[in-house]
Formats: sequence, structure tokens, C-alpha cells
Amino acid sequence: MHMRLAVLVAGLLVALGAMVAGQNRAIAADPAQLTIVGKIDNSNRPRFEPFSDAFFKFREKEFSKAFEFTYADLAALPQVSVMARAEQWPAAVTATGPALGDVMKAAGAAPDARLSVVALDGYTIELEASDRQAQDWVLAISVDGKPIGIGGRGPAWLMHDTAGKAVNSDVEGRWVWSVFVIEVD
Repeated sequence: MHMRLAVLVAGLLVALGAMVAGQNRAIAADPAQLTIVGKIDNSNRPRFEPFSDAFFKFREKEFSKAFEFTYADLAALPQVSVMARAEQWPAAVTATGPALGDVMKAAGAAPDARLSVVALDGYTIELEASDRQAQDWVLAISVDGKPIGIGGRGPAWLMHDTAGKAVNSDVEGRWVWSVFVIEVD
């Protein structure tokens, strides 16, 4: 009797361990792709912590409030496709992802807030509310039907539609790729 109980308990512990390991793999399989920080109403992650947030620390991005999006979170928002092209590109691309406005709304950013869109390499642009209203900005997570990742132009690529017409380098320079954080002022 005791032996069967011990085997049963051991089996349950192994199953529980496998379940926990599976959950950790699931979490690691879809880590945060984009984090919105600053003046936002919604938060779904802890405040900045120097050890755990090593890359934010490296980029000197401390925050008390943040909302993070995984790839699945971004893909679950309504998707918008844009056709964009710049002068030096070989062809137009079709980029798909959530509208910047929908991402900001989910994080609880005010519609008139100023945004600083920051790439992994530190490249940053400022977007005023008037800039956002002048174009239908998209945070693309796929291009030509394929998810974009780090090493391409991901995890997210801020851009807008050009209807396939080539734009100059000044316009293209505002299309931040490898976006990892947006600061809301």
C-alpha cells in the first residue's frame, strides 16, 4: 500500500514538473516583442528592474508603468495591411500588423500624447498626435506574409502606406524598424 502511494505521489510530482516545464517553455516561446512605457493607463508587467531588464538598462529606459505585447498579442489585434516602397528598395512590400492607434489604445495612452518610437539600436523618432493623424501608421509584424524577426526588420516595423509608390529617404527615415519600445509623454 505504501509503495503504491509512493509511486502515485512520485508520478504526480513528475507530471506536475513536466506541466510547469511546459508552461515555462510556452512563456519563453512567446516573449514580449514590444513594450509601451510612460504615461499610460494600463500596465501588465512590473516596473523597471535593473537586473531583469538588462537591455532596457543598457538603453537607459527606466519606467514605473509598462504594457508589453507578445507576438500573439500583436497578432490578436485587428490587422492592417499596407503597401510601402522607398526609392532604394527593389520592390514594394506588403506589411501587416496592428494599427499604431490600436496598440496605443490597448496600453491606455492618450490620443494626443507624444510618442518616442525606439529601435533596438537606439534610433528614435518623435511622433506628435498630428503626425499620427496625417498617416495610417502600422506596427508591422509580418512582411509579404512572413513574420519579421530580429535580424530582419522586426520585432516590429513602424510604417505607413504609400500605395506602392516610392517615397524618398526622408519619409523612409521615419519608418523605424526593430522597434522594441514606445515611450508615451
